[in-house]
Amino acid sequence: MTDRKQEIVEKVKQLYNKYGIRSVTMDDVVREIGISKKTLYQFFADKSELVTAVMDHRFEDRKIEIDKALEGKENAIEEMLTYYALQLRMIREHKPTLLYDLRKYYPDIYEKVTIRKRKYIYDSVLENLKRGKAEGLYRAELDEEIIARLNLMRIEAITTTGIFTSEEIMTPEFFREVFTYHIFGIVNNEGRNYLEKNIDKLS
Repeated sequence: MTDRKQEIVEKVKQLYNKYGIRSVTMDDVVREIGISKKTLYQFFADKSELVTAVMDHRFEDRKIEIDKALEGKENAIEEMLTYYALQLRMIREHKPTLLYDLRKYYPDIYEKVTIRKRKYIYDSVLENLKRGKAEGLYRAELDEEIIARLNLMRIEAITTTGIFTSEEIMTPEFFREVFTYHIFGIVNNEGRNYLEKNIDKLS
């Protein structure tokens, strides 16, 4: 991606975060950014292509941020605690209008985003489970592939079954319970001792 194209994507991402996708037209983009329509269409054939670029950029930004934060952590539990803190912050910054618009008006892009996010979560949890077992902090008998898939299923079910409201799901208290349910279910005695000494990091 050229510097100019990336600059446009970053500015449009800010507009989408603030106003949602549907309400931001291509005319709004050129007016807000201060470029001509000709320049915009040199980089993006239509709005769908622009939305795709913004969502790609959004995913890569978050992936880089998470990977950097998890790098060099002491062990798998410390890695999970760090991941929790990041997710909690992202929940507070969550823009429900953006994803609502994406799902309703750009279902193909939404499906692509969902599949990519699902794979990233699954791969990350699987790697953490393998690390925790190797470090002697997670239960040796657990099947990491099943647990990784169960974790992913639980995350998706929470948002699709309607058992919890959107407001409930977005609270720090809810996320803490989901995280605690997962981590205490996979640690062994040594891991539990380490976790209980560091439980304040969940606040």
